[in-house]
Amino acid sequence: MLSRASVRAFSSSSVAAIKVSTRDAPSSTLSTLSVVVNNAGSKSGKSGVAHLLSKFNFLNTETKSALRFTRESELLGGVFSTNVTRDAIVLNTQFLKEDLPYYVEALGNVLAKPSFRPYEFPETVLPVAKAEYDVASSDTTFTALESLHALSFRKGYGQPLYYDGARPVSLEEIKQFADDVYTSSNVSVFGSGVNEADLQSFISQSAFSSLKEGSSSSSSAPASFVGKESRVRSSGKSVAIIGVPVKASEFSTYELLSTSIGSSALASSASPLASLPGAATSKLLKYQDAGLFYVAVSDADPSVVASSIKAAKKILTSVTASDLTKSVKSTKLSLALQSTFESPLDIKVEASPKADFSFKAASFNYVAVGDIDVLPYADEL
Repeated sequence: MLSRASVRAFSSSSVAAIKVSTRDAPSSTLSTLSVVVNNAGSKSGKSGVAHLLSKFNFLNTETKSALRFTRESELLGGVFSTNVTRDAIVLNTQFLKEDLPYYVEALGNVLAKPSFRPYEFPETVLPVAKAEYDVASSDTTFTALESLHALSFRKGYGQPLYYDGARPVSLEEIKQFADDVYTSSNVSVFGSGVNEADLQSFISQSAFSSLKEGSSSSSSAPASFVGKESRVRSSGKSVAIIGVPVKASEFSTYELLSTSIGSSALASSASPLASLPGAATSKLLKYQDAGLFYVAVSDADPSVVASSIKAAKKILTSVTASDLTKSVKSTKLSLALQSTFESPLDIKVEASPKADFSFKAASFNYVAVGDIDVLPYADEL
């Protein structure tokens, strides 16, 4: 078996309820810090509020203007960014090792001392969020995956990843959401190329220490649904996706399934999906409380997508537990390639998958985006 944590050398500790993890990079002059605010992603709160809150990050704080921070960071040669996932808001920085105290202080101020100046909302936050949504929505694969999440989970993980403007969000709602989620119990700090003792010391002396503790809520598997279908007429490439919601306890099995038919992390001309016309891939999206396994086919020619998604469904339903067992070693490599320091999920791959495994043909969700006059319906697969 293999644990994701085992393929990386890092240490973990806690500073005032804030989880701190580091790994050494002695040969590098660069350091990275990532702050992950759990329970603050698109699954939480009102639709779109997490995305909008993430766009306030690195703007004006009570201690420093956005312009000053940007100019200082440029002079130091550092870079910074922020994004939202379905589980969390993530803040990333990269800088020279000697500038660790500066960026710890800056990140702490972003979370503990935001100013939320009223003019920033319409002038900066909304336009940037809308532009990000527009760019993402122009990709038919993104549209199909958003629809698949909505079918599979409805609420929580089924909520839109980005703010789409369908439900207005006020500045007061963003402030309240920040007050609810920017707590020490939600915050994890991951450092690469930093000294653990130094990082802990700087965090304890920074604004991170003034974050309220918050309440630690126990997570549970969200409600999920199968047997649903969605069809979206769109220009551009046509996309067809078969997907199933997955429990956290099933991650290992579906990682094996993804690898055995053609994982996106291990492209191989010998894999069953790679032999299909069009761009075909499989992937397991892993979240804190659930996952979503899918097989997607895309192509400019909708007839190619139509034939390949039917073939992909046959490939899925023909996989046996024996096939999964043969993919154990490849899956271990796939997990190592997928591994990211910022989200260390422990996933163990068992050498002997369940003997009764089968991908049930009637228990999946299906999304077609593009030329839906040509793309098949779920019952035609």
